[in-house]
Amino acid sequence: MSKGKGIGFLLGAIGGAVAGLLLAPKSGKETREDIKEKAGEVKDKAEQIVETVKSDGGEVVNQVKKSGAKVARVAKKESGKTFASAKKGEKAVAGQVKKSGKKVAKTTKREAGKVVRKVKKTAKDIKKA
Repeated sequence: MSKGKGIGFLLGAIGGAVAGLLLAPKSGKETREDIKEKAGEVKDKAEQIVETVKSDGGEVVNQVKKSGAKVARVAKKESGKTFASAKKGEKAVAGQVKKSGKKVAKTTKREAGKVVRKVKKTAKDIKKA
């Protein structure tokens, strides 16, 4: 859920609750008590969302760091192979560059998938909160 949607959700919830309470046929004291109760519920919901974002957001950052480090290691290893093949001749270099590029691309795609899955899980957790 984007920040704008989250804020919109909270504002909509607050507006709906206030409108419902103000239009209800109750005494002023009862209405104030209801408003206080609903405000507490909205506050609790907002706190749940904040905690979910803090918790899952840290996991996403860690996954991005791990994935970035893995891609960097693979790229470094493959560039070393390319350099070694350069000593063997031009044809070997072209073949190794192609092979290394594919391996780095495959690793990048796999690691990006991990990050996307973690972000999707975080979004689901926020919706549940």
